[in-house]
Amino acid sequence: MLAGLGALTAFAVAQREGAGLEARFAARADNKAAMDRFREAASKHQDVESLLKDRRTLQVVLEAFQLEGEIDKRGILRKILTEDPAADGSLANRLSDRRWRELASAFATRQPIALTTTQIAAMTTTQVASLTAKQVAGLTTEQVRALSSTQVASLSTTQLRALGSAAISVLDLPDVRALGSTQVAALRASQVAALTPLQVAVIDPGEARQWGAAQIRALSSTQIATMGTSQIAALSTGQLAAMSGDQARALTDRQRAALGTAQVASLGRASRAADAAVEAAAAADAKAAAPFAADPALLGRIVAGAITNRYEKAMGEDNAGLREALYFVRNAAKVTTVVGLMEDKAMTAVVRGALGLPESFGLLSFDQQKTMLTQRLDITKLQDTKEVAKMAQRYIALTTTPSGGGNAAVASLFADGGGADAIASLATRRISFTA
Repeated sequence: MLAGLGALTAFAVAQREGAGLEARFAARADNKAAMDRFREAASKHQDVESLLKDRRTLQVVLEAFQLEGEIDKRGILRKILTEDPAADGSLANRLSDRRWRELASAFATRQPIALTTTQIAAMTTTQVASLTAKQVAGLTTEQVRALSSTQVASLSTTQLRALGSAAISVLDLPDVRALGSTQVAALRASQVAALTPLQVAVIDPGEARQWGAAQIRALSSTQIATMGTSQIAALSTGQLAAMSGDQARALTDRQRAALGTAQVASLGRASRAADAAVEAAAAADAKAAAPFAADPALLGRIVAGAITNRYEKAMGEDNAGLREALYFVRNAAKVTTVVGLMEDKAMTAVVRGALGLPESFGLLSFDQQKTMLTQRLDITKLQDTKEVAKMAQRYIALTTTPSGGGNAAVASLFADGGGADAIASLATRRISFTA
């Protein structure tokens, strides 16, 4: 793209008209077809293993995080996509490259919230309602205990279904009573099974009547035995028929006495329809755990990220250094420390180029590189869009000019091969980004 203009001119055009250029690139027939195919294929994957076997779909996922070159590292990818990135020992936290952490966070099924129980309790219902399903899933049992009945009642069915079994089991009895009929009906079968007998006993009879065959079948004998006679009497013949033989036998004499003739006759007559409902519920739970299920917007973000990566690649095909410069401009604000910069090889390469340092800079130890970058670079300038653009321009100029942009002072230091001593001597020199 923008062939014949020269990298610096192309960079200026991209800075001025980048959004329009990328939009036209995304609308190209080949790119549109590729992303449509990705959306369709990705939504069918029920687990990470199936995604890892679909190389074409996995390629797009990794492109969104500039990790397409790692596609053959299946063992690493499996851990990144399945481990909890919030865990101290997770692989994502052990790898220095932030792109792996971004990938892990995108596919995480839960996102911890760094709020105390006091702060959780102080949240308004509007704030609670604004939590994503991943954030709700990331609530600890202590945070869930801190929720008031009013806050629990404000949870959407999607949020409620995101709660884990342990979180469901610690809801206070008033919290359970506060659940509406729509919320009770939306409980996953595994959540119903996690309810304590006392929690089951306080559910309104009319709300318990909303449960399907899978939810009824999920009840344990102990849960059923502690249900009130009004709850049992409110169950439909279809619900009673869905009970297994063990569940029917768990009913007490008082509970049976509360049933009508038709209800008694239907007890424990588990039908194929009930069995199918249980299987369907299990399949729904499995689908909820699918790679793209936790965050409905993830597909869109991956498509946008992959298109941006492809656009930057296309821009770099005809203009040396332009891809790296565009990537640098797009991600510079994410970097707040020198170590954070060094975690991203592409970002470090642009800064190294802008400083006029040779590729042999990479031969230095980590501490030597860190010291030199700390001395030579004002890291706060990465938060200034104008300064970032200057760095990118200088990188392009020094990358595309064999003489290093006429910087004789820098060139002379590396005339004899640029050994570690020569590189280290740069720590005492300054290079102007405005030169």
